[in-house]
Amino acid sequence: MNMELKLGLIACAIAVMSGCGGGGDGGGSTTVVNTAEGFWEGTSSNGANVSIAILENGEAWGGAVVGNTLISAIAGTANGNGTSFSASGSEFSFSSNSVARGSYSGTVTQKQRIQATGSSGNTIDLAYDANYDKGVTAAEIAGSYTLSGRTALYAITNLTFTVGANGAFTIVDGGCTTTGTVTPRASGKAIVDVRATGTGPCVLGNGVSLSGIAVLNKTRTPNTLSVIALNSGKTDGLVLLGRKN
Repeated sequence: MNMELKLGLIACAIAVMSGCGGGGDGGGSTTVVNTAEGFWEGTSSNGANVSIAILENGEAWGGAVVGNTLISAIAGTANGNGTSFSASGSEFSFSSNSVARGSYSGTVTQKQRIQATGSSGNTIDLAYDANYDKGVTAAEIAGSYTLSGRTALYAITNLTFTVGANGAFTIVDGGCTTTGTVTPRASGKAIVDVRATGTGPCVLGNGVSLSGIAVLNKTRTPNTLSVIALNSGKTDGLVLLGRKN
């Protein structure tokens, strides 16, 4: 599957958690590694191709594609504790414009494979994508993009905007003006943060703010960009896929 579908956007998430050791001379700090962190892609027993980004802070973003059609977006949390995997979150169906909660449990082999069964009986089999470990800089993000995608109710086609050297962008579409930022995460991985707020007669409403992530695929020429962002209530959002101009 192409990296630009990696957000199919978004059924799981991960965490890298830090804790302090006990007091006394033996005290110190330890790091508990979430073995599910990374980019994952593979298949679902319902016939979909699944892509998931599990971040270092416990967030998970991803989605599912059947053929060339994006059928759902996923946002949630997940944990890999050794070889044990668990996740929960919300799946946004674009065909029914509905949101459903669910969970997954199964096994994970760090940076290799996730196999899990969902609360609905659906299963996923995902392989690790090492592109997650390749960082993205602000200079690489900067440039002009043309993206298409959708919200829960509306299709978005050929949306063009420019990201500045500081990560800022402005999109004017009719009477709607959207301002936001696309900036690298401190983790140094191939994930960038997206923040945006629309004012005026925007499809998601006036003054609605979105937050999410994007993936810049530097292995393709021209580079491609995948974006998923949700409103604060996680009841709506947008998915955009496209490329650098």
